[in-house]
Amino acid sequence: MNKGLAIVVSCALVAIAGLHLYWGIGGYWPGHDAASLVDMVVGARPGTPVPPFWACLVVAVCLLLPALSGMMIAYRVTSALPKFLAWIPAAALWFSALVFLARGLSTYLSPLVLSARGTAFYELDRMLYAPLCLGLAAGLVAVWFTQPKTQSIPKVTP
Repeated sequence: MNKGLAIVVSCALVAIAGLHLYWGIGGYWPGHDAASLVDMVVGARPGTPVPPFWACLVVAVCLLLPALSGMMIAYRVTSALPKFLAWIPAAALWFSALVFLARGLSTYLSPLVLSARGTAFYELDRMLYAPLCLGLAAGLVAVWFTQPKTQSIPKVTP
């Protein structure tokens, strides 16, 4: 189950990272022009420019890190790392889960989101983006808790 779950969560994160790269190189989907993209994805008022390529690239890389961490944990790649590096995928996974949890909950609990009221983003955030973030947070935590237990390698004595 752990590997299948890790694959599903990682594929979702890679797809979302790809979408951010698409926006960074000038794509407009799900909008039809820059203004509709800002309205649906950024949640800013009319006239706000589309985020620059570097911002989209940073978000894409930040989405790829938990995808990689989850796969490393599920496939036990971390056991092949030197001990001083083995903690990094777990820390990245947990940090990402907390970020997704905070992002998901902020939609429902933070008054800052009210500034987007009246935009398409406001409705999409409540119906799609925030639940997706909460689901990704839960998926990352589930990958951690369903990872295979470490097994000691039996010693071979001559």
